[in-house]
Amino acid sequence: MKNLEKVTTGKLREELLNIKGVGHETADSILLYALHRPVFVIDAYTKRIFSRHHLIKNEADYHQVQQLFESGLPLDIKLFNEYHALLVRLGKTFCRPEALCDLCPLNFHSHDKSL
Repeated sequence: MKNLEKVTTGKLREELLNIKGVGHETADSILLYALHRPVFVIDAYTKRIFSRHHLIKNEADYHQVQQLFESGLPLDIKLFNEYHALLVRLGKTFCRPEALCDLCPLNFHSHDKSL
């Protein structure tokens, strides 16, 4: 495909999803990080963090979670890149399958017992 900058993000995503083994997260990672398109990448860390904080339902699908971000934030490549990177770091450090909630910086009450 020539002149990728002229192809819509939706069309590029469709083409990526037609490649065997490429799912939503991989397609969106390529769109955001390689093709510099404003697409928020949803991964297991994002879903785990947001469901544990009761911001999404456990059964929310990829597109529902993605819509939460893309409708609530400016469509900004740099912002999406940084936000996703921070969620990955938080997920790897604190919001593991066996969570470290007492140490998590998002758990405000664990840091200030006077509340």
